[in-house]
Amino acid sequence: MSEQVLQGTRSVKAARIRRPGWKDPRLALGAVLVVASVAGTMYLVGEMHETTTVYVARSNITLGEQLTAENMKTQEVQLGETAGRYLNPDLDIDDLARANTFISAGELIPVTSVTHSDLGSRRPINIELPADLTSSIGPGSFVDVWIAKRESGGNTYGVPEKLSSMVEVAARVESGGGLVDRQGTNLELLVEPNQLEPLLQALANESRIIVIYNPAGAK
Repeated sequence: MSEQVLQGTRSVKAARIRRPGWKDPRLALGAVLVVASVAGTMYLVGEMHETTTVYVARSNITLGEQLTAENMKTQEVQLGETAGRYLNPDLDIDDLARANTFISAGELIPVTSVTHSDLGSRRPINIELPADLTSSIGPGSFVDVWIAKRESGGNTYGVPEKLSSMVEVAARVESGGGLVDRQGTNLELLVEPNQLEPLLQALANESRIIVIYNPAGAK
């Protein structure tokens, strides 16, 4: 009787230490977890090393200068989700593609720094405006510019007068924060020489500058 009990005990122990077979669910689950871990690691490593081909300035590019192979070159860079903000070979670059701002040599070329219209004699000027501008006003759009002169000895303004129509917007930057937390929008406008002086005078005299989106300039 005791011998039978001993043999039964050995059988139970043998069953406990028996190696799992290929059909064992635990082994299959472990294999799936290992494969998933390796695949996830490889994906993360690939994402960290993924690069995008974009254009950078081969030399300094001045305002209005045409973008060509002479002043641009391609470069592989890691940009992640910001890749769409920069000029790349997949975007059409025609003979009218020009810089609407100064771009330093070696700098990535933002899409917002490219215009497809001839700047001619226009000059860029930056003006600070309230933050609640319509979203339609952006690089490549056109605005009408009005000026309301400040009345002497107070904070009131005269009747607005139109300075010019169809002024192209070269850039738009939202500003704000800091100690005073003053919100605003900085617009870079491309103005003709005859409009430059009165606009500079308006800025110097703290006149109120008003820009109104002109849908006639939409392409």
